[in-house]
Amino acid sequence: MALQHRTALLIIVLPLLLPNWLSANTLTVLNWPDYLSDTLIKQFEKRENAKLKFVYYDSDDARDKLLNLNNAQGYDIIVTSRVRIDMYVEQNWLLKLDKKQLPNTKYIKFSWFEFANKNGFYCVPYTWGTTGILYNAQKIPSPPQTWAEFFNQTNRYSKKIRLLNDSRTLLPMALIALGYDSHSNDKNNIKQATELLYRQLPNIHSFSALNLDSRSLFLNDSIWISMAYNGDAEYLQKQKPELRFIQPRDGTNIWLDCLTISAKSSDPQLAYRFINFLHAPENAAKTSSDLRYATTNEQAIKHMPNEIKNNRIIYPAIDKLDNAKLTRKLPPATERYFHTAYKQLLFAHKKLNEVEK
Repeated sequence: MALQHRTALLIIVLPLLLPNWLSANTLTVLNWPDYLSDTLIKQFEKRENAKLKFVYYDSDDARDKLLNLNNAQGYDIIVTSRVRIDMYVEQNWLLKLDKKQLPNTKYIKFSWFEFANKNGFYCVPYTWGTTGILYNAQKIPSPPQTWAEFFNQTNRYSKKIRLLNDSRTLLPMALIALGYDSHSNDKNNIKQATELLYRQLPNIHSFSALNLDSRSLFLNDSIWISMAYNGDAEYLQKQKPELRFIQPRDGTNIWLDCLTISAKSSDPQLAYRFINFLHAPENAAKTSSDLRYATTNEQAIKHMPNEIKNNRIIYPAIDKLDNAKLTRKLPPATERYFHTAYKQLLFAHKKLNEVEK
């Protein structure tokens, strides 16, 4: 769910259009921008005499669209949220994994491994995190402490607020704001959550992932407050100390991202070696340090600097998070309803901006 836009440019390349020479000793990875350590990429390429090529998306919904364009053809590794795994398996997009070829998965915390693979071994748990609120303390001295306050006080920071551009992140937090379960299947509840968001549209600057490069809207004060994934928030705080991150008291979802191998991979053995490489404890520690997200690898903690492993934004104490729930799969009909509601919100916001111009 995770790291967003650390690069200045989002590049989307259709795999079917890649030249033939890329298929030799090359892995094509479908991933969030900069959601792998540059250092580890270079080490693996040198060790295997291989090349990693990337196709980027900026939301779970965008990844689904890319995979549907060519029935997942042309990818070797797909980095995805846990909630999409079952759908991708049903589409025959993912390879059922052989644990013997992934010996370093023994270092993954069992509870993460078990949660990720209830219906067969397709997911190697990668990183995990939460969704909260990032704000500029100089601009907002009295920030919202709950999702209810966040969504009902947008007029306080009109046109200085950003919402995340993913249906399974945005709508669940609006459901929490109304006192409902973030995984509600009740269409009336989802409709109310959509209406809550619709009423805020005149105050919303944009729906987007957080840019983390030098052109971040938080850094130039174009944005004062936003929904944020915890690792992105921590990364931006290092660049702008007046930023603060809040885990809302009324609840949140805990997301889990997975490393998977495409069922149509041109080199599954190389893909296995890369995933196993990433879960060597020292490499998992490097991933957590560079990405500012929590690893699922228990042994990695021994290799981390104290500033990372003791950071409660990167590694929140799950048992102390108020009303936190693991993000889980919804029935297909509910998933479609979430997606449709989100698309309607985007369309309405676009039309509203056109009228204002």
